[in-house]
Amino acid sequence: MLYINFAQNKLKQVLHMKKKGSKSDFSAQRNAELRAAFFSQEVYSTCDKVMKQTLKTPTSRFWVDPDRARDIMSRIEKNPDILERMTPERGRMYRALFEKYQLMRSQYPDNSKIQAVTMAIYSGAPEFYLTPSAARNILYN
Repeated sequence: MLYINFAQNKLKQVLHMKKKGSKSDFSAQRNAELRAAFFSQEVYSTCDKVMKQTLKTPTSRFWVDPDRARDIMSRIEKNPDILERMTPERGRMYRALFEKYQLMRSQYPDNSKIQAVTMAIYSGAPEFYLTPSAARNILYN
């Protein structure tokens, strides 16, 4: 019986996760910020140099869904090694988000996890955490 409950919970988690290529609720906002950052660069050089500089631009938030981030923060709390199994950009993003999440949890101990995660997400991100090719797809499509 315990195994069946475990399997049902895992299935719910898998069904809840967004699939690769699905559109997030914040895609339009992220894409607009990326375009604004790209066209505000005062570097007149190769597109690669401008793109790298653009991706290091601070953003208004972390571009991840709060429910998804809460799940990842819980997983990191249980096993910090999962960060090493992520792509470099995603691992750096979740590491930075986890630091802000821990800060929010310590500053506001009465808040729930989802409140702390949401506050961390909307506190701003130091960069876009996208690969240059993903950024090019957003800018040119």
